[in-house]
Amino acid sequence: MATLTPTLTLASTDASSDTLNFTVTDSLTVTSPSVGLSRLTITTADNQELVDEAVSGISYFYAKNTDNTNFVVLQTTASVQYARLSPGEFCFFPINDGAGLEARADTASCVLEYAYWTKG
Repeated sequence: MATLTPTLTLASTDASSDTLNFTVTDSLTVTSPSVGLSRLTITTADNQELVDEAVSGISYFYAKNTDNTNFVVLQTTASVQYARLSPGEFCFFPINDGAGLEARADTASCVLEYAYWTKG
């Protein structure tokens, strides 16, 4: 087993009446199967499977839309949407056991950077 250390920092001086500034870090135990940092062209023609619903266990999933213009929709293999990534946006979240994950570009093909790790 291996360790994955995600860190999230949120900071702003003008998003609310109070200054926002905090960081959260975790230590996650991960195991196989996993997919290292990869890039895939996501098209508008069809949903493209990134994590098979047959993959057993919870997966930690990272994605970044590298496109400058178009957005990408991330959803379960049953078409339940997780996220809409606008140009340059990224996400990191757990995928439930048996849910799988697909991506679809909305207007034009986009390059999606992604990786996932199985919870250990």
